[in-house]
Amino acid sequence: MSQYSDGRSPARSDMDDLFQPNHTAKRRRGSTIFMTVLIVLVVLFAVLAVVAELVARNYAEGRAEKEIDSSLPSGTTGGVDVSIHGFSVILQALNGSLDDMTLTSKNLVVGKVPLRFTAELTDVPLKSGGTTGPVDATVKVDQAGVNASPLLRDASGKVALGRGTFSYDSSIDILGLALKYKLTAKPAIDSSGTRLDLTPTDAAITSSNSSVDVSSLLSYLKTNPVSVCVAKSLPKGVTVTGVDVAPDLLTLDLHSKGLPLSESGLTTTGSC
Repeated sequence: MSQYSDGRSPARSDMDDLFQPNHTAKRRRGSTIFMTVLIVLVVLFAVLAVVAELVARNYAEGRAEKEIDSSLPSGTTGGVDVSIHGFSVILQALNGSLDDMTLTSKNLVVGKVPLRFTAELTDVPLKSGGTTGPVDATVKVDQAGVNASPLLRDASGKVALGRGTFSYDSSIDILGLALKYKLTAKPAIDSSGTRLDLTPTDAAITSSNSSVDVSSLLSYLKTNPVSVCVAKSLPKGVTVTGVDVAPDLLTLDLHSKGLPLSESGLTTTGSC
């Protein structure tokens, strides 16, 4: 029988190799177990991070809604929904501010005026008394709300919303004659963004036994357009950037370079 150089026979060598421990297989099994445990831990931490983020986001939105609702004027009904955007509320909070959030009215009635609005706020500080970044908002008021508001103080009767125009009753004193008329006017934003200038487009005399020519009255009224100070109903620094009048709905687009997050800052109104 042939032998190896170490004196072992081929049969004996094969038997010895068979019963030798397989270190390579053990290393592979150990590596597989380690990778499995690592993947499980990574998935577990990812799930915990997602849960923590959801909890933090829901808490932050709920807290913001309570703060806003508590700061609304006395007698206000309804509330405001808050949605916080961005990758991580936790990381944003650690930086001291929220990147972007949306406010949406919820059955809101302010000063007996029902209104709907959405607002986009940026760089919202978490510390009380801070000032936000730029804010853009859209406010919608129906015809009943317009009539319940002091928006058109010069109107002596109900305001009707048409397609791009307001119609309302008013009066004027001409040579001692009290003349009543219904005026239709088109609104436009003045250069400061604080007023709505109402340019008359049509007029109808409602006084009885009046000999005043309607065209003459309209020409006169066009030289004296009514100017409505919207800023008096808005927080200081908020300007009007757009106006749209449709039947039964007035829409105002608003902008602010930054709103102070304090009770006095939000309740102090602008001027014209």
